[in-house]
Amino acid sequence: MANQWFRVYAEFATDPKVQMLSEVDQRRLVMLFCFRCNDHVTLHDEEVTFMLRISNEEWQVTKALFIDKGFIDNDCNVLNWDKRQFISDSSAERVARHRAKNKKPCNVTVTPPDTEQTQNRTDTEHKKQTPLAMLMAMGVSKQLAGDWLKVRKAKNAAPTQTAFDTIKNHAEKNGYTFAAAVRIATSENWAGFKIDWVNKPSASKGFSNAREDGRQVAAKSIFKPSNTQHLTKEIEVYDEQQKLTA
Repeated sequence: MANQWFRVYAEFATDPKVQMLSEVDQRRLVMLFCFRCNDHVTLHDEEVTFMLRISNEEWQVTKALFIDKGFIDNDCNVLNWDKRQFISDSSAERVARHRAKNKKPCNVTVTPPDTEQTQNRTDTEHKKQTPLAMLMAMGVSKQLAGDWLKVRKAKNAAPTQTAFDTIKNHAEKNGYTFAAAVRIATSENWAGFKIDWVNKPSASKGFSNAREDGRQVAAKSIFKPSNTQHLTKEIEVYDEQQKLTA
């Protein structure tokens, strides 16, 4: 879009090249500036004579004078125009910048692609996953997971995925499945699980022998032996199961 105005410098009134022109030619020079401002970058002689309302003979005399003084070239291009005029002078440019600066957030919701929606939904579901669902996803039964979460809550232990992963890694490193570690921790009223706790002797059982190790607790919870005479055999079966799942 053509600009609606152009710069005319104060030196126009004192520049000898301009002031030595007749008032008629000064007017014609200003008219050429107007044509250039309206995007008439190159003008044919016929166009100029029409817009100036003069004959071709009159224009040829004026044109020769303007060329000699360096105002235009032979094709009627105004010389040094871009040097004296600036892109920032365009009102359209200024308005666009002003609107961009004061643009308010749009309330229109753009629907993302299906893949993005799916990813966002997955991320949201992951963030909203409950501690119970976390434990069940890690192989712990719903009942056992619920019981252990009650123990952890009573001991003010945060039920986070990071905490569960730490316990799982420690248990598996020492030959226990995560589910077995949770079962032992629940039966012992532990908020966590450490192998040192499993093997540490305790006097709370009412006898001098060391506490049953974690394998005994886990085996008893799984096989529920009718008497202690079969416990050793069941521990051996439990150990074989652990080797198969390792």
